[in-house]
Amino acid sequence: MKVIGLTGGTGSGKSVVSKSLAAAGAVVIDADKIAHEIILKGEPAYQEIVKYYGTGILDAKGNIIRRRLGEIVFHDAEKLAFLNQCTHKYICAEVDRQIAKAEKENTAKAVILDAPLLLEAGLESRCDMVYADPEVRAKRVMARDGVSYDLAKARIANQKSWEEYKKSASVVIDNSKELAYLQGQLDEILKTI
Repeated sequence: MKVIGLTGGTGSGKSVVSKSLAAAGAVVIDADKIAHEIILKGEPAYQEIVKYYGTGILDAKGNIIRRRLGEIVFHDAEKLAFLNQCTHKYICAEVDRQIAKAEKENTAKAVILDAPLLLEAGLESRCDMVYADPEVRAKRVMARDGVSYDLAKARIANQKSWEEYKKSASVVIDNSKELAYLQGQLDEILKTI
């Protein structure tokens, strides 16, 4: 079974691509979802994160407020590096578990690893990248996350550049145009799976 890495910067449209591939029979492993789950109270990364960033990132019930944590890390490269170092080991372990499960069940055409930080976490095997213009990405992030333009641009600036992503890609998907254009590209990719 093929394990295909799908990555690209925030707002590039990875979710649209992974949903289309799932509808075509692929198992999608969502690294962002895993990242959200591993920082829940009582989960592996929680204690490390609270110890490093302090209780100012917690709500009244002791849960990490992801938006508050994001505001901290996307304006400070050192604090972002710690968060990535802390969480990547747990994300990698869960990704490995889910890939093994999908291979054991053997009911899918392929496994799609939807991971914004695929390269940074060392998860790359084959990287099919999703590209979208930075301004398009900023608008998507603002709409999706309800953040300001400046915060959206700060998030984008703290990620690898498009050129860095492109160097590792075996296939580049352009998602800066209409949905039909994207779907045409995905149909061609699906023929090879």
